[in-house]
Amino acid sequence: MGERKERNANHELLRIIAMFMIVFIHANMYLFYFVDGSLAVFCNGLVNGICNIGVSCFILISGYYGMKFDLKKFVKMECMMITYSILETILLCAIMPEEMQGAALLEQLVKTFLPFITRKYWFYSTYVCLFIISGYIQKFLDSLEKKELERLLIILLFLFSVLPTVFYFEVIPDNGKGLVQMIMVYMIGRYIKKYKDVKLPRYAGAVLPVLWVINGISHEVPVQVGGIYHHLCKDNSITNLIMAVILFYLFKELKVTSGFINRSARCIFAVFALNDALVTVTMKLLIRSGIQNAGGIGGFLTLTGIVALILLLCLLAGAVRELLLGKIDRKIGDFVHRKIIIITGRLESLLH
Repeated sequence: MGERKERNANHELLRIIAMFMIVFIHANMYLFYFVDGSLAVFCNGLVNGICNIGVSCFILISGYYGMKFDLKKFVKMECMMITYSILETILLCAIMPEEMQGAALLEQLVKTFLPFITRKYWFYSTYVCLFIISGYIQKFLDSLEKKELERLLIILLFLFSVLPTVFYFEVIPDNGKGLVQMIMVYMIGRYIKKYKDVKLPRYAGAVLPVLWVINGISHEVPVQVGGIYHHLCKDNSITNLIMAVILFYLFKELKVTSGFINRSARCIFAVFALNDALVTVTMKLLIRSGIQNAGGIGGFLTLTGIVALILLLCLLAGAVRELLLGKIDRKIGDFVHRKIIIITGRLESLLH
């Protein structure tokens, strides 16, 4: 694709911030060990009000720059996730052996060596599916006129974002954590690149904190009718999607150059793979040690620091793994690529 260009640090920084949001969502489950009272309610709304846009930000960036399937890259990603999964399993067995026994341990081991097809990490599995079909998506988008693409995006947004936001019920009941949402957001990123690569109006930045507040209030004062528990803090909520798009545009206008940020962003998948286990283990250890509720803003700042530390540990694990195993990944990728070419060549000769 002729429009493809080298990524700058602006969006790589946003990807890291998006990962911080994702880690914070997982760690926020333990908020009430750090903060209590009305401040805890405020902090809970603060975190949930915005942090669920992390995945959408990540996919918008992928859509903006475009993706193209490459077998060697897929093999590298699978090798990475297997390595991280083995590390996660060792960590869980060491810290929580009582939970890693019998069927639970067997399931963990199977998923460890088959992370993609077992959907061990929902984002990774859906991202790989998007990666595989990205070329066909691009051909489809290239076949559409601007007006046709806009109509399609409006239909998709209405069906899979507006309706679930307004009515709670979903055509695809996954809260936006699936392939349909990912394809839609990816297509929005492609649309921005092709037709709306512009500056936002000045007032647009003010919309972000307004939606953040609305989301936060919605989370703390949800609609409850019978078994229905409805709020706006979901991956497919239209408020979240609008916030992600605004944040994407705001970072697009920044002037950030940093080799360190770019190198760190290459280790992002380590965060997806390891953060949940690290959050669980860290919190279990803190609870066992008798963590004391700070009861104020200090407790929330402590939790924020723990999230930042977990993010850094994940990125460091990714950097170390690349240093130790990067060459092996490439050799395995080359080997698999050669074998696939040989096999497909033989199949073609048999068919003809």
